[in-house]
Amino acid sequence: MFPYNYRHDRTRHVEAHHYCTHLSHDLHQCIIYDSDQPGAKLIGIEYIISEKIFESLPQEEKKYWHSHKYEVESGLLQLQVKDVIPGTVSDAAEQPAMIELQKTYGKTIHTWAIDTSPDLPLGPPTLMMSYTSDDQVPHDLVRARDERIGVSTEHKKQYRKTYLPPYTASESADEWLSTGNGVEFIAKEQPDLVL
Repeated sequence: MFPYNYRHDRTRHVEAHHYCTHLSHDLHQCIIYDSDQPGAKLIGIEYIISEKIFESLPQEEKKYWHSHKYEVESGLLQLQVKDVIPGTVSDAAEQPAMIELQKTYGKTIHTWAIDTSPDLPLGPPTLMMSYTSDDQVPHDLVRARDERIGVSTEHKKQYRKTYLPPYTASESADEWLSTGNGVEFIAKEQPDLVL
């Protein structure tokens, strides 16, 4: 669980709870909810691929993908475990996942802009992006999340420094950093194709 922001409007941030399955070592798929509580709203999907697959993508496709390096190393991305499991156990339990996720890339599309339309999933889908540095993070939202679920992002960050290897994300990911441009999906009407 970690916050995301909209690729076309980086002033908007949402909390996202991922529930994922592994289709293969190189490909995971996730459904995303706005919380982990009963009645949570399904707000999007994320596909997660390995570095090997990401590097094989056409350059035009790479603009839709973000790196997970910062989310993992900063402690923002956290696996939620049952309340009865002590923090030291959860730290150790998530190590294999964090080592793998550090070198992955995600394509995240939200179909429900929960921050502007809380009652209905209105409007076009939205490409989301991940944070890549501390200055982009809404620290007030992170603090509120940490307090609500009883975790410490700073503790995770420091602990992960003890086992994560040095890694540099692909320069082809997080394209918005170099271009300053967002990607927005716009509906375009066209005549039906007749077979």
